[in-house]
Amino acid sequence: MEKFIANNQMLAQKYASDFSIPLELAQIVAQRFPGYDDAKRFLFPDINHLHDSESMPDIKRATTEIIESIKKGEGILIYCHDDVDGYTSAVITYKTLKDLGQEDCPLYIYPIIREKDGYVLNPEILREYKQKGVKLILTVDFGISNAENFRIAEEVGLKLIVCDHHETNVTNFPVPAVDPKRIDSKYPFCELAGVGVAFKLAQSLYQKAFNLTAAEFYSLKKGFFPIVLIGTISDRVMLREENRVFCFQGLRVLSKLDEPWIRFFRQEGEINLAKITGEIIPVIASAAYVDPNLGVGIFLSHDEHYVAEAVARLKLVDAERKQAIESLFKEAISAAKIFPKIVISVIPFSKQHHLGSVSSRLKEYLKRTSVVIGLQNGKCFGELRSYGVNLYKMLYHLSDLFLDFGGHQKAAGFSMRQENLDKFIEEAVRYVADHGDEMLSEYSSSSAKPEVFLNKPDINVLSPLMPFGEGNPAPLLTDGFSIYTIDNKFNIIEQGEYGKS
Repeated sequence: MEKFIANNQMLAQKYASDFSIPLELAQIVAQRFPGYDDAKRFLFPDINHLHDSESMPDIKRATTEIIESIKKGEGILIYCHDDVDGYTSAVITYKTLKDLGQEDCPLYIYPIIREKDGYVLNPEILREYKQKGVKLILTVDFGISNAENFRIAEEVGLKLIVCDHHETNVTNFPVPAVDPKRIDSKYPFCELAGVGVAFKLAQSLYQKAFNLTAAEFYSLKKGFFPIVLIGTISDRVMLREENRVFCFQGLRVLSKLDEPWIRFFRQEGEINLAKITGEIIPVIASAAYVDPNLGVGIFLSHDEHYVAEAVARLKLVDAERKQAIESLFKEAISAAKIFPKIVISVIPFSKQHHLGSVSSRLKEYLKRTSVVIGLQNGKCFGELRSYGVNLYKMLYHLSDLFLDFGGHQKAAGFSMRQENLDKFIEEAVRYVADHGDEMLSEYSSSSAKPEVFLNKPDINVLSPLMPFGEGNPAPLLTDGFSIYTIDNKFNIIEQGEYGKS
């Protein structure tokens, strides 16, 4: 152990010298990245570290089919998830198709309304857009988890391309399905947010349509990076490798861009991580509660007055949302059935996103996988958040109970008939008892002891570590008196007295 500590100290000194960083920062990096090249890539995320988009499953086929549809003047519907990741995915895709010649052809965005549409394509919505001239559905941040989507599109008579990052057990896709999480995927990094996958598809489309190199695409479409940054952070994906590059590049170019939404949020000072996590993301997320189109329109509008009015409206919605969630959380606590590895709370139905937010709070409060189920008219609407269990595998295992379901390892949802509720609770408790530790190490602290001694006034030296999140936790620190950590807003969060168990 003493030899390990000595080696770690020597490595920290080398990092401090080679990378010209404070020793305290170097000590944390040395503990987390003992490999020199890994440490360098983490500290200095470079746009050239992004992987070749062509190695994404089905991306060449999807690119070819989209370009052919555009040449034929066919209408295209971008069908997206109803969250910040989905909105930003749709924005990048819309901007791309406009540039590729869709100006004079029908082009629409439909952000789902979860209470109405569920977790599969809504055939009624598809038929409405088919009447408007749509021939091709392009899903973003949506569509791959349920094979029913492929049948629905075929039944309605529309072509389908899926661009997603969610889990899937499907191995034989009847349509192009661009997703790094596919079982047969050879893409080097599978933890992209939906907006990251949309960015890769956009890159492939620009490069093929305009014969661009990757470097030329990054330069010409640098305005995409702040949008990818916002979608990536909002979706709580692993903030390493490509996702870290997206975050770094997005922050770097924000100050150089002059789009209406950027001008608006820049009125009261620079747009930094604190503003993105504390203001922009909550505001955009609130669109799902009142009008999902606002979540897209804020990024696409050329009218700063529209942006200002939309943001003002969504800020009021956000304040109301927080009050509603606080009240609903208390109700969920009272109704909770607490088992060793899972908590299940059945309450009257509220908005689907309220259920998701309450489920997230319940998970953190009780340190268990949480399921919050809303009841309405004989149906159950469930939102799940993981504390160690792979939720997609769990829901797939129980899929016979559901009307539909979707999501990924750490966040998922379903709808089912109320008559299946007792059976679901029984099966879910049994499943989590057997599989509830699959990912539990991800929820453990990176270190039981402080990673470094650092006086609280000096916490700014840790800014190169940000943003904190999955795969890149905020460090545990001490000033000799207390143990503390920090968040992305540089808030100090006390953890207890130093030296006391």
